[in-house]
Amino acid sequence: MIRIHKPAKAPKILTTKGVAQTQTDCMKYDQNPTDYHTGMATLTVDNKIYGAKSVKNALMRAQHKKCCYCEAKFPPTSYGAVEHYRPKGAAKQGRGQPIEYPGYYWLAYDWDNLLVSCEVCNTSCKGILFPLMDNNTRARNHHDNLAIERPLLAHPGLEDPRDHIRFRGEAPEPRTEVGRITIQELGLRRAELEEARRQRLAVIKRLRDVVELLQDSTDLNAQTLLHQVQEDLDAAVCPEAEYSAMARDFLNVV
Repeated sequence: MIRIHKPAKAPKILTTKGVAQTQTDCMKYDQNPTDYHTGMATLTVDNKIYGAKSVKNALMRAQHKKCCYCEAKFPPTSYGAVEHYRPKGAAKQGRGQPIEYPGYYWLAYDWDNLLVSCEVCNTSCKGILFPLMDNNTRARNHHDNLAIERPLLAHPGLEDPRDHIRFRGEAPEPRTEVGRITIQELGLRRAELEEARRQRLAVIKRLRDVVELLQDSTDLNAQTLLHQVQEDLDAAVCPEAEYSAMARDFLNVV
């Protein structure tokens, strides 16, 4: 997971239709909050707004066409899903814990709350999980203060996840409690993901070995090859590269 730098200005559809729909939803909630908290009534979130092409394209550019959580590149056949960091329809403190309604409905079209994630991270792992340091501080409607919440999932759009998670080889390791919960709840150690990172790391290791082998050579062809391989290593730690956080830690790039 790496820091994601989104444009400060939200796509127009969020600041127009999104704002209008949020106002409507907040008014509906205020008319009968009890029904929304029991789950008897729900607020219909319009995916044509938060999932609009302009929104998704802006997120994909900012994320270098990678999942916001696991850093896997999106294949051409899977364009990912617009993810709500704070769940829009309901939330859970942990697996096996009760579902809490109505979720963060007032953030359904909030630019800071939107990311793009792969299907596994989004659906199979995170779902409606949103653990807090203290569940009693959870904002349960648009009148509550979000600022007192202390989320236990790293938000790559608002903080540097590397403050919480680093890599030893292909395996992510927590530096903080936020890192530990993030790794656990997002499945960042799932077998297929670690295998993909392991394969990528093997390539990076070979590139590093070639650099070490050729760096003292005075042969012109060797120096040409060295330059090419070093460019590949430099590219491996760029934000655009798949699993770049792992590569940075392996190569000790600050």
